[in-house]
Amino acid sequence: MKKLMSFVLALMLCLTAISWAGAADVPAEEVNLVFYVMGDAPKDEVAVEDAINAILKEKFNTTIDFQFSTWTDFNLKYNNTLISAGADLIYVANWENYGLNATSGAFLEMDELLDTYGKELKELCGEGMLNMCRVNGELYCIPNLWPEYVCLGIKYREDLRAKYDLPYPTTLENIEAYLKGIQAADPSQGLLRPTNTEAASSLSIGFDTAYVLAAKYPWVAPFGMPYGLTANYDTPADIQDYWFSDDFVEDCKMFKSWADQGFWSKSALSDTNDQEAYDNGLAVAEIAGMNPNKQITSANNFAKDHPEWESAYLAYGETTGVVYPGHATQNGTAILRSSKYPERCMMVLNYIMTDEAMNRLVQCGIEGKHYKLDENGFYVNLDDSFPYEGFNTWNLRVNEFKLKQPTDVALQAMFDKYAELGSKTKWPNVNIWDGFTEDYTEYSAERAAVGNVLRQYLAPLQAGLVSDVDAAVAEFRDKVTAAGLEACREGFKEQWADYCAEYNYQ
Repeated sequence: MKKLMSFVLALMLCLTAISWAGAADVPAEEVNLVFYVMGDAPKDEVAVEDAINAILKEKFNTTIDFQFSTWTDFNLKYNNTLISAGADLIYVANWENYGLNATSGAFLEMDELLDTYGKELKELCGEGMLNMCRVNGELYCIPNLWPEYVCLGIKYREDLRAKYDLPYPTTLENIEAYLKGIQAADPSQGLLRPTNTEAASSLSIGFDTAYVLAAKYPWVAPFGMPYGLTANYDTPADIQDYWFSDDFVEDCKMFKSWADQGFWSKSALSDTNDQEAYDNGLAVAEIAGMNPNKQITSANNFAKDHPEWESAYLAYGETTGVVYPGHATQNGTAILRSSKYPERCMMVLNYIMTDEAMNRLVQCGIEGKHYKLDENGFYVNLDDSFPYEGFNTWNLRVNEFKLKQPTDVALQAMFDKYAELGSKTKWPNVNIWDGFTEDYTEYSAERAAVGNVLRQYLAPLQAGLVSDVDAAVAEFRDKVTAAGLEACREGFKEQWADYCAEYNYQ
């Protein structure tokens, strides 16, 4: 069946290429493509889209409509877009289950499209980067072309830490001391605003607070493998049971202690995600879903709106010694299999990522209206209606075209530090975990049932919102076992062992 689909696609591409070449290189049919991206739309979305489309219409008889997930229930909306076939091009990432979505048939194979309509882009990417995006040998996405470190960590108010002479939040104990110190000095100050936003689609954790476990354990997967399994980065093939360990109980008791001390709201399980809480001073730290780029964004916002505040960042790997760069699938672009215009998608994607002027227009808006370059060549925003990377198209970054900001100096310093730390690991600067794709077809029912148990029973434990931790742990273990945990674990372990053997991660 796959060979037949590939033949049909190749025939369609051939016919399309002939008709396109015969029409002065401009396709005859006018097409509008929907490009689904993450986050919220900028205020000046229409003006920038119009500028983009004026060029795309002339060159490809194509227009593009960016549609945004917003940051409210974004995982649900993303999955609904895949199911409803509501887009042509779509942002993909390992943290949005790129590999799983690819194996489920959501995305179109790209090799033939790339050879026909994306030759410049293929050369720019290089075989190495493209091969990292393959799933079972097939290419389903084009990676962004800006190397970065996306190390999870804690973003915190350095000015308050210094003001109250508190420890740097490098460990779980120091994070607690940092929060308690601010709470004692200013009881009205909000501390943390965790939700289950990041954990919503996870099979590893139930609530976002569990991200801090990456500061305690040198795991190969930042906050543990799915199904309550773990393995250390240095010994990735040696899988351990976390959910049924004493460590798990101890960690759940720590979360309850933090909740009882008022580090977050008692309604946290039902609270909605507030992306601006930290930048608006409603929280003194963010512990889930953070990375160096988000730190730079907050530093910029503080400098503009609250120059007396200072944001700082500590990667959890600085404590555990486990640091590695982002995988090629950290930010990428796929074509939905349901798209009626795959060849046009590749034409447009090739152009956006290989033409400097177009790439900068998409990423930064209209020069002279939304931004300018200063005497040092740095980007300067002129209009908040379209900020830097206003379309949230991290998947379209190209290192050679990316406009530099003064804060990029600080960001590069962070990357240099992480590269040095990563060079000292057993597998220097190798992202082992994000190169793995699980195929759960044979145990999908059990996997779904386990996921439901995590939302209902693990989430309250990791939010610290249970009255008796030991009893709640026992109930969770009973429920998750009954849901089919062992079937999931057996299937996962077999695949993980094969992956580690293939790449000699022993």
